[in-house]
Amino acid sequence: MKRTLIAAGILLFAGWLQTASAFTYGNTDLLLVFRQAGFQDVEFDLGSVSNYLGRAAGFQTTVTNWNLALVKSNFNNTLSGTSFALLACTGAEDASRRAWLTDGAAGDTPANISGSKWGQLRSKIDFVGVQAEALTGTNATEVYVVSPSDSSSYTFIASGGGLLDVGTISGLAPFNVESPFPAAARFYEVSVDNNTPKGPSVQVGTFTLSQAGVLTFAAAGAAPVLTPAKILGVTRSGGVSTVSFTSGAGGNYRLRSIGANGLTTPLNAWTILGQTVAGTGGTLSLTDTTSSASTFYIVETTP
Repeated sequence: MKRTLIAAGILLFAGWLQTASAFTYGNTDLLLVFRQAGFQDVEFDLGSVSNYLGRAAGFQTTVTNWNLALVKSNFNNTLSGTSFALLACTGAEDASRRAWLTDGAAGDTPANISGSKWGQLRSKIDFVGVQAEALTGTNATEVYVVSPSDSSSYTFIASGGGLLDVGTISGLAPFNVESPFPAAARFYEVSVDNNTPKGPSVQVGTFTLSQAGVLTFAAAGAAPVLTPAKILGVTRSGGVSTVSFTSGAGGNYRLRSIGANGLTTPLNAWTILGQTVAGTGGTLSLTDTTSSASTFYIVETTP
């Protein structure tokens, strides 16, 4: 039985070119950190976090001022098993004391933090940036690569020398700031709040690191950056067709189908099959139970 398979998806993309520069850290600079047990930390300064604040719903951009090839080479030429985090903070004297952090959890509702806890959190984030700048001062690099056991590394600073939880920055962040690759990590503005209970943090947007290693930002309220599916194969057993396909983090995937007589029908009018799966960045599959001898499928990517 011959089957023709079509993969369809949506890829939303907006280019926003940024110029790479040396690691010169300052208040409100956004740090991008990659780490994995047994490997060196890799830290980038992406410039002012203000580049991502106050953007209208629908704003999307690709973050280009970091070096994917360098990161992969540090982790045996793959990002598999790594985690990433983005973090920034205002100065201690700022009238509106805030921190900006990626949230590695899904579906939580983060709250703001007290002034004393914010001060400790801010001290650690600032120290990561200050140390990276100081120790790359003799060259023009935009990146700091360092052993996690070194006192200047993100891992050492965030974990209090290995004594506390690195993911929550020694328990000071209101959530785990690290996301396993690949992932779509919500990006929150965490403010000082000395009330009880504390108010909710504000979601600024989402940073998505795709399976291909592309880092994108979508403002809150914007449609996520989606990765189109590619059908890898189809098998059939006992009237059940199984369609295997590639996926990306941040999107959902479903099957549409139609018989051979409906091939001239627009794709958006093909029958939607019931099951939907969330993208993981790996290979997924969806099934269709049918007695038809000839069925055509598309894998559709949705927010």
